Amino acid sequence: MANYYNEINEMMEKIINRFLVIDKRGFRLGKKNEELSLLDIIVIKKIGISIMKPIYSLARETEMDRGVITSIINKLVASGYIKKEKAEEDKRVNMVTLTDKGEETYQKILNKQIEILDFVLNDITLNEEKAVLKFLSKINQSMF
Repeated sequence: MANYYNEINEMMEKIINRFLVIDKRGFRLGKKNEELSLLDIIVIKKIGISIMKPIYSLARETEMDRGVITSIINKLVASGYIKKEKAEEDKRVNMVTLTDKGEETYQKILNKQIEILDFVLNDITLNEEKAVLKFLSKINQSMF
């Protein structure tokens, strides 16, 4: 075991706790009433990558239950971030796309992500970057 086992464990617990607290109160992306959960942000990012996305594809990509994804989509539609419409070729398929407000929020999310990543990686070496990547990869592989 490494010399920093306890410190790493403690820091991971702090990070997880902080994310849970922030997610509970919502992420603020500028305006006071513009608060999104982590799941909202994940869905907006997945939709933002494409022009139109089928809801079943979104559920598969995010590994979320169809009921959960439907609930998030309905909330984002009601908040004006996305719009939902039937596919032209198959009316049984619901498609989602970002609205102008959703596009603006998507860009804010990407900018914030770049800002955070730049802050984290700003003063570390290439070997340290590789170690961070290996560490994050192992965490990802161990998730249940």
